[in-house]
Amino acid sequence: MPKTTSNLPICIHCGTPRPADETLCPQCGEPWIDVRVAEPSAVAASDDPPASDDDAPKDSAADTAVVPAAAIPPPAAPPPIIPIEDTGEFGMDEWTLPPEPPSNKAMWLLPVALVVAVIAFWSFVYFGGDSPTTTSVAAQPSTTTTQASTTTVAEVVEESSTTTSSTTTTTTVPYPPASDWAASGDPLSTAELALKAAGIGPIDFGSQLGDVAGQLVASLGAAEAAGDSNLCPPSETYWLQWGQLKAIFDGWEPDSNFVSYRYEETDDASTDVELETLSGLQLGQTVAQLKSTYDSFTVTFELIDGQDHFRLVDGGDLLLWGPVSSTEDDGIVQGIYSPSPCPQP
Repeated sequence: MPKTTSNLPICIHCGTPRPADETLCPQCGEPWIDVRVAEPSAVAASDDPPASDDDAPKDSAADTAVVPAAAIPPPAAPPPIIPIEDTGEFGMDEWTLPPEPPSNKAMWLLPVALVVAVIAFWSFVYFGGDSPTTTSVAAQPSTTTTQASTTTVAEVVEESSTTTSSTTTTTTVPYPPASDWAASGDPLSTAELALKAAGIGPIDFGSQLGDVAGQLVASLGAAEAAGDSNLCPPSETYWLQWGQLKAIFDGWEPDSNFVSYRYEETDDASTDVELETLSGLQLGQTVAQLKSTYDSFTVTFELIDGQDHFRLVDGGDLLLWGPVSSTEDDGIVQGIYSPSPCPQP
């Protein structure tokens, strides 16, 4: 439809031409009703004047009555939108949707370019690297890693060895070890080293540690072990061991005194020292043999820490004592001890 003033829809209220998409009349402000009505200009264009003053009102009234009756549609009908071809006369470009922005058609080329670059790189690495230089570079990380690992292991081993050596060096004992004692004096036979209530053979209680240790080393060989014990609290005692024999001292200074001995079967003895009492009692003999050897003395029995012990008594004095497997005659003598492990007052 041509967009001229004479062809535009008009307001049924005041007859003003206007675009169909304006909801209110720009002249009278009344709402738009989507009905085309006769243009007022067609009536005004007639050259015939009214016949009389009475005829004019009648025509005007008739025209007014006819227009609303024909123009008013049912109120419930929604106003449709009449498409209008825009010529730019009424600024219709303001109501048109903006065009969609052009898509960037080059964006899909980026992933393709990355894939091509990766394929080209790995093709060069695997198929183009046929020179000796490429082989050398590939092998270099393996060689370097091996050298680093070897160095690390060596450092750990050295530190471990240093730590172990340091611990061994600092672990000391207050008493002298068994190897500190050297032989001195003339050696004595085992028969001469008889177990007595007052000592071992010619070695009496009260003799100094240096003399006793030197004599026993000369007679029995080097001592196997040394240690301390709490046999005489509150003082500590020091002992040296040869097989089943332990010589006990009241300290570990060279002038300490020989105070006691214990002769018994032990699991940590590496040599067998065969000794016996002055009367001939030996380890492994029966209780009956013990009683027979000392028939002129009194032999009694006592339970100490759950273990039976014999006691050889002369009058009221204790001479020897030691553990037995049983107090019956077939019981076995398992140890021979001197009267007391502690110094006498």
